[in-house]
Amino acid sequence: MKRAAERGGGGENTLGPGGSGKGLRGLARSLSGAATRGGMVSLADQMVASATNFLTGMIIGRVCARDEFGLYMLCMSVVLFVLDLQTSIISSPFMIYSQRLSGRRHALYLGSTLVHQWALALLLILLLAGGHLLLGLGIGPAQLDPVVRSLAGVIAFIMFREYVRRVCFAGLQMVHALLVDCCVALVQVGGLLLLAWQGILSTRMAFLVIGLACGMASTGWLILNRRAWVIRLQSVAADFRKNWEFGRWVFASGLLWALSMNLYPWFLAHYHGVAAAGAWAAAYGVVAIANPLLFGIQNFLGPKIVQAYTRGGMTGLRRFVVRVTVVFFLLVLPLAMILFAFGGNIVVLVYGAKYGGNGGVVAILAVNMLVTAAAFILSRAILAVEQSRIYFVANLVPLIILFAFGILLVKKFGTIGVAWGNLASTVATAAVLLFFFSGLKRRTGEGKDTA
Repeated sequence: MKRAAERGGGGENTLGPGGSGKGLRGLARSLSGAATRGGMVSLADQMVASATNFLTGMIIGRVCARDEFGLYMLCMSVVLFVLDLQTSIISSPFMIYSQRLSGRRHALYLGSTLVHQWALALLLILLLAGGHLLLGLGIGPAQLDPVVRSLAGVIAFIMFREYVRRVCFAGLQMVHALLVDCCVALVQVGGLLLLAWQGILSTRMAFLVIGLACGMASTGWLILNRRAWVIRLQSVAADFRKNWEFGRWVFASGLLWALSMNLYPWFLAHYHGVAAAGAWAAAYGVVAIANPLLFGIQNFLGPKIVQAYTRGGMTGLRRFVVRVTVVFFLLVLPLAMILFAFGGNIVVLVYGAKYGGNGGVVAILAVNMLVTAAAFILSRAILAVEQSRIYFVANLVPLIILFAFGILLVKKFGTIGVAWGNLASTVATAAVLLFFFSGLKRRTGEGKDTA
């Protein structure tokens, strides 16, 4: 593998293995300059995106009944599942390979992923249409049927908006991502408030507004960047084979992780009713307050981890992983402590008294957030050296936990059982990733590529 990658866009990498100094003092110096500016824009973008999601949930939770909020949570679990798969099969390979391309080859590769994205969206529309038919036959909660119909109509726009964001992150074009997310925020939150004011807000209508907002913003990006992509059928097929060769294990891993995490609300609704899923949505939504920090740093660090390995080999990657893990943990810790101590009160403040009694759930999820920070760094480091099979093995762990005792936890303890299942899955996955990453360093040796 080449040590130097050709950039697809973005600023100069100053947050890499070549930073001067040692320990935290050297790290502080390496976090200065262009990397910090890019990180701040990334953080601002994630603040906008997370605030949009948070306000969406808050408006629905406050205006609608708990059952309606539960339907929103169930359908959002489907959306998150779909986006996880899309990231695995399209965005993750793009993040890796686009760093090595420039000019027309980069444009062709971007055009190929556009076609892949549209094909995947069409497949999901057909699957949701099949889900609508099953609900019409009495399989599943009947009240889900109108929501699934709405989701089938807008899922392509929701997926495309996320694709656009990932393309911007891969090229370190954080300002572009910020503009897209600001447009989505204005239309989405404004539309929901208008529906609430008119007294016609429901989960079905909410998804229509979300789809409209995503469609407008992402279509605008596509038009404004029409010279950045070129579609050629031969390249579409060849790039799909290349992405699949790398991404099949990432896709399988994403499938395992998404199933493991997103099945919990469905088991909760099955054993304790749709209203219980609404209570889980409230607790989960409060923890999402930390998402601007958590995801903003993740979006910025993903390409940086790839660059650390491309430029510095295993030696540079190892140093970078240690550095950013420490900083990531320390940045997330204050928010986690606040949520751990006052999470129950925040739930009531944001969503109302009907969601009281969820302090324990929020506390467990706050601890889970800290573990997630470390697990993310390790997972991206393993993907950077193209060891996607290891990533797949690690993502088997949550599914094993789900069927070993996760479902039993949900059945016996309800929402807090879901939280314990999430924490157990994240801790076990992080431990497996650390084990494999340590072994990978020993096998590859100092400064050697593994590809």
